[in-house]
Amino acid sequence: MTYAEIIKKAIDGRKVVELRYKDVPRKVRPHILGFVGTGQLALSGWQTSGTGAGWRLFHVADIADLSATNVSFLKAAPGYNPDDPAFYRIIDRI
Repeated sequence: MTYAEIIKKAIDGRKVVELRYKDVPRKVRPHILGFVGTGQLALSGWQTSGTGAGWRLFHVADIADLSATNVSFLKAAPGYNPDDPAFYRIIDRI
């Protein structure tokens, strides 16, 4: 399964993902998967552990050790914008 497929499945099931980004382990509630202005595939999510809580944009090509957990989240994180202007094409969103 590709990282994009793992992220999409996690978004659809509202499951927290674990990943390494910039060599830091993180836990993220994935909200949007799509293409940003640079043409890169990206994940927008609410980070719950790693370098602090909050919204983060992760370029999928720079993600390592991605896996979905069995931990669910019920609602969108504060400030969620389903039409996030950072994305020119959205593949999936909660």
